Amino acid sequence: MRFMPVALGLAWILPSCAEDAGSGGPVDVSPDPSPIPEVPADAGCEAGTEGCEPALSDCASRGFGFCPVAIPNKRPSFTSVWGSRENDVWVGGTHGALLHFDGTSWVQTPSDTTQTIFKIAGRPSGEVWALSSREVVLHSMGFAGDSTWKPFEPVEPRNGSQRELLLAAWLPPEGGIWVGGGPYYLLPERATEADAPTANFWRWNAGATSWTPSMTGKDFFVRGLWSSGADELWAVGGMSTYGRFTPRYGRALRGVPRAGAVEWTEYDTQAWDDLHAIWGSSSDDVWAVGDRGTVRHWTNATPKRWAIVDAPTKQHLRAVWGTGPNDVWVVGDEGTILHYDGTKFEHVEAEFLDGVAVPNLRGVWGSSARDVWIVGDNIVLHRNARVEGP
Repeated sequence: MRFMPVALGLAWILPSCAEDAGSGGPVDVSPDPSPIPEVPADAGCEAGTEGCEPALSDCASRGFGFCPVAIPNKRPSFTSVWGSRENDVWVGGTHGALLHFDGTSWVQTPSDTTQTIFKIAGRPSGEVWALSSREVVLHSMGFAGDSTWKPFEPVEPRNGSQRELLLAAWLPPEGGIWVGGGPYYLLPERATEADAPTANFWRWNAGATSWTPSMTGKDFFVRGLWSSGADELWAVGGMSTYGRFTPRYGRALRGVPRAGAVEWTEYDTQAWDDLHAIWGSSSDDVWAVGDRGTVRHWTNATPKRWAIVDAPTKQHLRAVWGTGPNDVWVVGDEGTILHYDGTKFEHVEAEFLDGVAVPNLRGVWGSSARDVWIVGDNIVLHRNARVEGP
């Protein structure tokens, strides 16, 4: 085992390749796609091992903030983690990987897709959604052995490619789900892309029979959604096209639901790089993170402008989550783990697997300040209640 206390260098890599469910080959759907790496079958638990338990060993006792856990079968790369409580945790990743942790052991559940699962989101009841592309949306009312996932209605099936990614989700309290991803041209008959509106955000309301598109505006790739309640919704992301003369900057839009629609207003992030994730503890305490160590904080102190926050890294930051204003976790490339204590961000050490590259970390979630999970390339990390410190 080894640890990475401080991350150095840049890794220009995004989790931006879905896999073709028909051929198994990659589909380039983002301007700078790159495969999420896999590791040999003998890494982690042996194939066929039943219910591998977390590896507590002596990692925590030696002072590491996060320790790797054993998972069943071949180890995929993981992109998202979510749970309803400490004994109901889901992780998703490459080749349709969807694994469940019940507080004691892991079970790999069949998803019937080879596409990468990019986002898992759910409700306290245990209801859970898994998103890959507009073609692959999976739904479950909760873990039930090995047959929990059911395919949901595809998003925008009328025309165009359905393999554009879905990277973001929010579940409103009244039911249904809102999802975001790459822009999709809403082409009426005989129209061209030049004069067609675009959608990159869709709603499935409680009791609905179809998806409702929203958020017009070309070239905005929605990578994160978060809401403090029913009266507002934040969407963050970046440009969906890359080119020599294409300006790069992180974008944040605030939506207000009105009469069945959503009115969107853009806010200045002061960011020249894509934003990948968003989380908040309240409507006046919202965090967004992105490429090259970008961290932004919304406190409503300055109208329509996010505050710049210094972070001790220039790595791409992929995910953010916390329990409150004084407990915020951020993860990113080259094993980067940052913790905010209400005053500043600091690096937190983790122990990584021997024999593989230091992983890019892509998701973070916890049931409490003392029970935090991080997932990334070929690894699942856990911080349990026995760990002292931040």
